Amino acid sequence: MVAPLLEAVLLRSMRRRAAAVPALRPTRLVSRPRAVDRVAYVGDRTSVLLLRPDAGLRVLPAGSLVLPALLGGDTSTYVVVSHDPVDLWLRIGPFETLDERVVQQVELRLTVVVSDSSSGLRDLADPSGSSGADALDRLDGVDEALLDRLTREVSARTTEAVRRRTLAELTGLSLGVLLEGALPTTFLGGLVDRTDLEVVDVDWPTEGRGWPGPPVPLPAPSDLEPRAAAR
Repeated sequence: MVAPLLEAVLLRSMRRRAAAVPALRPTRLVSRPRAVDRVAYVGDRTSVLLLRPDAGLRVLPAGSLVLPALLGGDTSTYVVVSHDPVDLWLRIGPFETLDERVVQQVELRLTVVVSDSSSGLRDLADPSGSSGADALDRLDGVDEALLDRLTREVSARTTEAVRRRTLAELTGLSLGVLLEGALPTTFLGGLVDRTDLEVVDVDWPTEGRGWPGPPVPLPAPSDLEPRAAAR
């Protein structure tokens, strides 16, 4: 345990150091696992998932201290979860339209924010609720698991939206407008909020990428019929 007065002094000192460093926009929802090998604190708009072998999984809110074991030999690990907006690029597909044409791939840019709900973050790292040693493996893949679950949910919603339209309707509309209405603003039971959406690219069922080309004209009737033999 750390005395409250010492904890307050440590936090004040570490906040002062952090304020001197320019804040960068995060590029990941969850950091890679790190060993607890020094005194640290949980920064603003972040949470920490801390796994100690003797205490299981804990969710630390912003402003908390992360302390190594006093006697050494600490094998605790942690990951940092960002609650700032993060841009994700998702490639999903294929999708079948109402008229049984296949849209091979849709590339999306989603801007999302992870909630700071302690229960939601705990379930993300340890869905079984065991908080035991097997949670260590889950900490090692929290970011990938979160991205995979989000991608599968976005793909399922996009599948529903595309199969209700014909290819002509999809190409005549803005796919971004269609998905803006079809995709929810909250995913994974409220854990992830969507704040922006952009359709970056679509692999339509024609050669190449992008907007379908014009239809190829049929040959003239005179070219299809046999010509009469000259007399």
